[in-house]
Amino acid sequence: MVHTFDSDIAAKYGVNAAILLQNLYYWIEKNQANEKHFHDGRYWTYNSIKAFEEMFPYMSKKQIRSALEKMENEGIIISGNYNSSTYDRTKWYAITENGYALFGNGDCICQKGKMDFPEKANQFAAEGEPIPDINTDSKPDNITVSNFTVRRTDVQRCVNEWNSLAEYGIKQISRMAAGTQRYERLVARIKQYGIDDVLKAIAKIRASSFLQGRSGSKRQWVITFDWFVCPNNFPKVLDGNYDDAEIQNPIYHTPDSGGSRQ
Repeated sequence: MVHTFDSDIAAKYGVNAAILLQNLYYWIEKNQANEKHFHDGRYWTYNSIKAFEEMFPYMSKKQIRSALEKMENEGIIISGNYNSSTYDRTKWYAITENGYALFGNGDCICQKGKMDFPEKANQFAAEGEPIPDINTDSKPDNITVSNFTVRRTDVQRCVNEWNSLAEYGIKQISRMAAGTQRYERLVARIKQYGIDDVLKAIAKIRASSFLQGRSGSKRQWVITFDWFVCPNNFPKVLDGNYDDAEIQNPIYHTPDSGGSRQ
């Protein structure tokens, strides 16, 4: 049997970790394609140390356990337990956004696809509800996430622009705390595409009856912020895949005046 791994990952985390990560990536990708093992917003795979040892006989139990623990401590993978029996201690593994970034393709195998949306639609936000402000004078202007520094005002601009969609029945963001998954994914999209394209993508939602849950006879799935910032989904919105018609000069709000510009 031929086992492959990424040499850059091996150089940074060791050959054993690179081999195991490649194996996890393969099975999680397969589970996503088959829509299997989706829990808590991620696709997972599972295996015991003994099973890994049988697949990779050139690694000892200690080496396998050490490589998995190292990747988890480095934030490349996370582990969980979704076994049906409480006595089953088989570990489940999912790859984090930092882990996917190591493959250099920006793919996040974490969200269900278009054919498997939540059954319950988001409710309209209360009319006149104030937009929550996540910026205070006591907080620094910049924050660093995964070695990338983003302006806190840019994060606030995205929050304000998103919450302005409440009139279309889009659920507002009530919490955007640094260190949370949604915060890190937003920062990753700002890093990858730039603040202007992120605001442009949010503005495109205004021209999509599908994303607003109005494409059918009944109100069904409605876009959520957590779905929007996932790297598999964001470029589709930005590219206009869900537009009713091509958007010319999309409008978005300025951070200070609350007005609009083109």
